[in-house]
Amino acid sequence: MTDTPEALKPWYKQPWLWFILGPLFAVMIFATSYAYLSVVTFDGMVKGDYAKNAKSFNIDNKRLRKASELGLHGELVLDEVTGDLRLTLSASDTLSAQQLTLLVIHPTVENLDQDLLMAYRPDGSYYGTLNKNISGKRYLHLMDQEENWRMTTEVTTPWPASISFTPNLP
Repeated sequence: MTDTPEALKPWYKQPWLWFILGPLFAVMIFATSYAYLSVVTFDGMVKGDYAKNAKSFNIDNKRLRKASELGLHGELVLDEVTGDLRLTLSASDTLSAQQLTLLVIHPTVENLDQDLLMAYRPDGSYYGTLNKNISGKRYLHLMDQEENWRMTTEVTTPWPASISFTPNLP
């Protein structure tokens, strides 16, 4: 038998070994990085009145019906320079709420959500300020502090001159 230069090389210098081990190392690196990303980047929870029953989702409309019974209607105006919000709310009865909650919800990323307190002013309107600029699609949920009623709407930037809130029952 003759010894060829290929056979005299140490095992770690054999090309066929790295041809087999290379893809295995690549798979381990990619799997570890994807596992890390799946743990670190949490998608967030769905906000709303949803309940999961078996393999279906049911929407609880009690708070929307309550807003409809109160005859609520709101107009929201945004000052795009300062981020100030002015909400004019009308109802069939007088409302005694000194503060309202406005949730500005991003469809997919929880870190882009904003929870705003709208304070009542003597001129009859509620005022609040956005924490950061908004771009893209958002869901707006308006409710009282006790969460007895709720109205929702959907808006995409650039925002219209005024955004209308009505109790939109499905």
